[in-house]
Amino acid sequence: MLIALAWKNIWRSKRRSAIMIAAIATGLWGGLFAAGIFTGMYDSIVSTSIDRDLAHLQVHAPGFTEERLLSMALPGADSIEHTARAIAGVTGVSPRTLVDGMASSTVTASGVRIVGLEPAKERAATAIARRITEGSFFEGSERLPVLVGKKLKEKLGLRLKGKLVLSFQRPDGTIMYSAFRVAGIFNTESTPFDGTTVMVRSSDLAELLGAHPVHEIAIRLATNDSLGSVQQQLAAAWPAARVESWKDLAPELKLSAESADVTAAVFLGIILLALLFGVTNTMLMSVLDRVREFGMLMAVGMKRRRLFSMIMLETLFLSLTGSLAGTVLGALTLAWAGSAGIDLAWFSEGLTMYGMSAMLYPAVHAVLYPTLGAMVMASSFLAALYPAIKAVRLVPSAALSTFG
Repeated sequence: MLIALAWKNIWRSKRRSAIMIAAIATGLWGGLFAAGIFTGMYDSIVSTSIDRDLAHLQVHAPGFTEERLLSMALPGADSIEHTARAIAGVTGVSPRTLVDGMASSTVTASGVRIVGLEPAKERAATAIARRITEGSFFEGSERLPVLVGKKLKEKLGLRLKGKLVLSFQRPDGTIMYSAFRVAGIFNTESTPFDGTTVMVRSSDLAELLGAHPVHEIAIRLATNDSLGSVQQQLAAAWPAARVESWKDLAPELKLSAESADVTAAVFLGIILLALLFGVTNTMLMSVLDRVREFGMLMAVGMKRRRLFSMIMLETLFLSLTGSLAGTVLGALTLAWAGSAGIDLAWFSEGLTMYGMSAMLYPAVHAVLYPTLGAMVMASSFLAALYPAIKAVRLVPSAALSTFG
């Protein structure tokens, strides 16, 4: 009976209740969409890094990540690659040779990281083959092809089929100079990567080095869910190697991924806090308008705790109705925007400095919705507290004598 009475009471002043419900719904809709933007940005940074070169897992010799010495090749690389391919959930494995060197053109020179790779295996492990904007991903027949990033191309004044001289140290300490032909230009979401990375075939690099060291094995998974399981299996099979996930290799990405939900929850909490004052004000006006009514109810025997509960229920219904409408509207908007995407091409130059894609797909993680529900309940309780206390403190005789 009390629940039915509270529900009817919030519709006695339809205009006031409708305005408050619309305000709550609009606030939550905007908050959810903004949270989706934040989460989409964080997810974009993580996914583009994994797609570009990081992959889900990498295997190195102990100490290579810190020192990056040419001599620190990964022992048993072929066997590790074979083991990784046999694990369920692994969709791509790419062994790489990594050498620091210098790239020189007729214009200038720049320090680069030379990545020796097997094109077919790299194509399965990363999305770099899909970032080729000029030329091809090692599909031509030219001798000593090299892929360079768009940023490095502009810096060195290179062109497709142009000559690029790479110099680097061989295992015996001598410096090797070799002329490569630019076979392709890649343009990723990261300007720093495009400005410091060149890619060559590992067979060409091995011939110039006089050896074929494998420094890194990049492993691509079907989903991120199996990350821990595959990492544990590889670490158990090859305890002498260092098996690291993208979270270990790029802790800043891990922090971005983990802080997305917290940032969204804090943002929504601020919006709910602002709405709390609006709900409190609405319910306080409702209580002041019904002083005689409350006095009469208490005079005919309605206990104060039931009156308190009725005010609390009215506030809860008001908040929940607006919150439900805002959440449904926000979820539908996120579903549409997450599917169609938001084109931020005008800001692409700035976004690539942070490794973000120019196409943004807003989304919130499912865990945010129960968190939002708990926050709505808590804010509703707080919003109802003062008006309810104000009502139960009324003196029936004094309340009945008012003209409100």
